[in-house]
Amino acid sequence: MAKLTYILRQGKTKSATIQLFFNYGTEKRLRYSTGLKILDSKNWDEEKMRIKNVAAEVHKNKVNNRLTEIQGFVETLYTDYITNGTNLNNDILKSELDIFLNRVKPTEQETIYHLELLPFFNWFIEHYQKTPLVSTGQPMKKGTAKTYRNSYTILKKYNDTVSKLTYGSIDIEFYDNFLKFTNDNNYSLNYIGTTIKILKTIMNASFEKGFHSNLDFKKRYFKKPSEEVYNIYLSTYELQKIHELDFSNFTPKKINDDFVITSDKLEVARDLFLIAANTGLRVSDFNNLKSKNIISDKNQRYISIITQKNSKRLTIPINSIVKTILDTRNGNPPSKMPEQHINYCLKEIGELAEINDPIKKSITRGGKKEVKTYNKYELITNHTGRRSFCTNAYKSGMPTIDIMAISGHSTEKVFYNYIKVDDLERAEKISKHKFFN
Repeated sequence: MAKLTYILRQGKTKSATIQLFFNYGTEKRLRYSTGLKILDSKNWDEEKMRIKNVAAEVHKNKVNNRLTEIQGFVETLYTDYITNGTNLNNDILKSELDIFLNRVKPTEQETIYHLELLPFFNWFIEHYQKTPLVSTGQPMKKGTAKTYRNSYTILKKYNDTVSKLTYGSIDIEFYDNFLKFTNDNNYSLNYIGTTIKILKTIMNASFEKGFHSNLDFKKRYFKKPSEEVYNIYLSTYELQKIHELDFSNFTPKKINDDFVITSDKLEVARDLFLIAANTGLRVSDFNNLKSKNIISDKNQRYISIITQKNSKRLTIPINSIVKTILDTRNGNPPSKMPEQHINYCLKEIGELAEINDPIKKSITRGGKKEVKTYNKYELITNHTGRRSFCTNAYKSGMPTIDIMAISGHSTEKVFYNYIKVDDLERAEKISKHKFFN
């Protein structure tokens, strides 16, 4: 049984450095300096292996959190190696810890120990949540890391039940077998496609580090499967119906043991959603608005915000609906609400507004296309607000480049795939151009 402990290495003064001891088998013991320090060794809790909560240790929280992160990293790494049947030794552990703690200089990256596919995948997720990605110049966001972790879990399941994964095994035969495996396990086509896409990213990153020379993943055959899934938007008429709802006589409704919908919660969820539908903000942004984000200039009010996803500064004009929402709250945005609670409320709000057109939605799952019919209100989510803004702004004649400046779409191709406008609606918009008049 592997066991990790922290002990102090006393210095010449009261301070001490914190050492990691990891016992992971017969005659397998690692001693490693974390580089973290305690100002006075008497403030060390030997049982908890953390710095005590005393005012004199001004960096106690930072140090204790880092110790927890290091412990989690080592234990996950050990589990991965044992599960994969790969030999683990002190050289590997030291190299992995050096990478995790950013002790390897960029010029030394080519000399770090060779990591196999799944251990490298795990390292990639952990490392790039703290270190900027080359592709974006920023660390992985929480949502992105979760998506990568989901893909890692699927690949590990394949590794444990079908065939051991190595760099050399990622070939055309693996591709076919993996598609069969995921279809047999009833994964959706787009979920499978996301995993393939992420696997290709991991294979490319490990190739650039010199961990392997297998380029089969770059072949045309090794493509990301995908399908277009219909996502709704709400028209300006439907949004107005939601805006005009009166919740004063609403009877509280229990959704589960943790959440009860009330009239107050419906008010907050409705207002947050309408802000999204009139600004194009993501839930991570509209759900965190503060009064300081509302600015004025020349008798016009704006929402000024640095987005959480890509750290872009946006300044968005406030229209009459958003103005009404703010004015009813003394100029302040609605309070924050858990995202899932907003989604619960939005479906209730949509039903109250009688947004119940039948919507057919198809999805390929387990290799078979499934078609289901929903009432439109059942499909309303946080993200529907942002999609509604982009679609309605486009149909109103707002220049695409201005909408993209707010939405953050990188290309018009991606933008046109995102909005929900059929051929007739697009032709109707184009017909209003002066060329056709």
